[in-house]
Amino acid sequence: MDRRTLLRLMGASGAALSLPGLAFGMAATDRRLIVILQRGAQDGLSALVPYTDAHYRRYRPHTAIAPPGEADGALDLDGRFGLHPALKETRKMWQAGDLAAIPAIATRYRERSHFDGQNVLENGTGQPMGARDGFLNRALQGFGDPDARRGMAFGPSVPLVLRGGAEVTNWTPSVFREVDEDFLTRLLDSYGEDALLAEALEKGMSPLVTDLELTGREKWRAATGRSFKAAAVAASAAMAAPDGPRIALIDMSGWDTHKSAPTRHMSLFADLDETMGLLRDGLEGVWEDTLILTLSEFGRTARENGAMGTDHGTGGVSFLAGGTVRGGQLHGDWPGLAEDKLYQGRDLYPANALEAVLKTVLVQHMGLSNRYVDRTVLPGTDDIAAMKGLIG
Repeated sequence: MDRRTLLRLMGASGAALSLPGLAFGMAATDRRLIVILQRGAQDGLSALVPYTDAHYRRYRPHTAIAPPGEADGALDLDGRFGLHPALKETRKMWQAGDLAAIPAIATRYRERSHFDGQNVLENGTGQPMGARDGFLNRALQGFGDPDARRGMAFGPSVPLVLRGGAEVTNWTPSVFREVDEDFLTRLLDSYGEDALLAEALEKGMSPLVTDLELTGREKWRAATGRSFKAAAVAASAAMAAPDGPRIALIDMSGWDTHKSAPTRHMSLFADLDETMGLLRDGLEGVWEDTLILTLSEFGRTARENGAMGTDHGTGGVSFLAGGTVRGGQLHGDWPGLAEDKLYQGRDLYPANALEAVLKTVLVQHMGLSNRYVDRTVLPGTDDIAAMKGLIG
């Protein structure tokens, strides 16, 4: 990318300059692809709630989302499934025919390690150490113009999914070091005898002391200034440009909800919902050429645990949104939650292959050839057919 183009894109999306969780890739196409990577294993049964399945509430007596119409109830989609109550903007996309859901989805990985699961998801080979590059980078190489293969990552490193032979650059913001308790104590000790100054210090630092008690995810966001709102604004501004990037990655961590899931999910899904809504609004002029895809390394157990959460599972859920999506419906198979249908007696059965969805997105939406995707982007998937009916 030449200096003039870089400066123009940075000016168009200044919010991105404080956001290391956003990565771009440029492709020689008018189609846009935005991948939202939910690290930590999203709980698919809280995102897409099977509220009419009798086993759902039996497995989760304390953490199940209430049926539509009740307090904090699911947002009804089709009389069988609903969205988490925080996904209000996302539901509007469903009602407009711009959102589809694929339940019970998984990669070829069948263990429960975050590290290995994310590696399989990002490298696209089906093996944790199957490649040192990512499937999105290999997809970028499938477009003919070498200048159009370049990617950009906002952050200290490029995520594996975008690493590889296609040229990728990254930009890292300056971040103030996180304030710790020792520093605050020494500051108060030094100026504590000055009554006026000590009072001002205590008032001024009270928010910082509160920050020290935040969860790891909240501290991560507060300390670096990263926000998913900024990611969505930056991505949509850059991708809406005629010669801007055409593939974007928004990295959202914090989805490992072993405990306190109901409380944490309200915050997590509110972040996701705001991100989806801002992307839709920011890309309104090119919405008919846009597709948003949510991914997570695996799902979570059907049953809740003793800490008001769920553990690492298998089948999850992915959402597709955009003007090219055949929305307002679920795609793929739903195995149900009956005891004899669970995977290894504990997880939602992985009835739908994530690779089948990726093939549809990369071929039918982005325009890559079937041969290239099968052999290079997602090797070893000859026996996995693209999912039909996703793209209009």
